[in-house]
Amino acid sequence: MTKTSKVVLAVLAVILVAIAGGYIGSGFRGTSATAATGAAQGSFIDEIKKRGELRVGVAIAPPMTVQQADGTLGGPNLIPLQELAKQLNVKLVPVAAEWKNIVAGLQANRYDFAANLDYTVERSLAIGFTDPVYQYQGVFVVKADSPFATAEDLIANGGQITAAQGSAPEKALQGHTSTIMSVDNYANAISAVQSGRAIAEFTDLPTAESQAQADKTLKIVVPTPDIYSASAAYGVPATIDPRSLQIVNIAIERAQKSGELPQAYAKVNYVELDNLGDLRKK
Repeated sequence: MTKTSKVVLAVLAVILVAIAGGYIGSGFRGTSATAATGAAQGSFIDEIKKRGELRVGVAIAPPMTVQQADGTLGGPNLIPLQELAKQLNVKLVPVAAEWKNIVAGLQANRYDFAANLDYTVERSLAIGFTDPVYQYQGVFVVKADSPFATAEDLIANGGQITAAQGSAPEKALQGHTSTIMSVDNYANAISAVQSGRAIAEFTDLPTAESQAQADKTLKIVVPTPDIYSASAAYGVPATIDPRSLQIVNIAIERAQKSGELPQAYAKVNYVELDNLGDLRKK
C-alpha cells in the first residue's frame, strides 16, 4: 500500500468515526431531550398540587366575576377552576386584581390563572390562554332617556364614553373614537354615566346586563355591526406545559357540558344577546 493510500484511508477512518459519533451523540441528546420533555409534562399542575393552592387573579366584572356578600371573590367564571381544585385536592385562592394590571400579576407569578380574560394578540405575546369559557359582545350602556339609540349616534356625538382601563373593550373602542374616559373599574365606569359625566359606557355584555338589571334607568345599546366580540378564557403563564393545559381545558369543557356553567349563568340572570328584552334601548 502506498503512502498516499494510507493517508486517504486514515482520513476516511476519521470521517467515519466523526459521523458515527455524531449520530450516536445525536441519539443520546434526543433521548435526553425526550426524557426532559416528558418530565416537564404536567409540571404546572404538579406545582399547584405541591403548593396546595390554586391561585386565580380576579378583576371584578359582574356577574361573571364578583365580590360576594362575605367579601370573597367568586362568580360563574370561576366554576371550572373550582372543580379543578377539587379534583386536585387543593384550595382555590382568589387573588384581587384590576384589569390594568391583571396580566402583569400573572407574569409576576402572583397567581396561576387570570380569570375572565379575553383573547387578544397583544396579551398573547406575553401570556398563554386556555380554551374559551364563554363568548360575548361589546355593548354600550346608556341612560334610559338618552337621545342616543345606536352606536353610530353615540360615536358621532363626540361625547365622553367611559370604559374600564386595561380591558379589552377599552382597547377595541380606541379604534372608533378618541373621546374615551378610562377609569379603574366597571363600577366607576357606570357611575360616570349615571352622574352625566359620560354619555355611555362601553363594556362586555354580561357586565352591561348586570348594571341594567340593577338600575332600571339604564339600557343597553347593541352595536350593529359589532365593534367588539370576544372569547373569554383563562390567562395562563406562557411557559405552561401542554399536558397541564390539556387538563385545564378538560375541566372547562366538563363544566360547560355538565350544565354547571349554564345553570350558574341562569342564577345571575345572564341571557344571550337575542334575549335582552326590555334591557335593550328602544
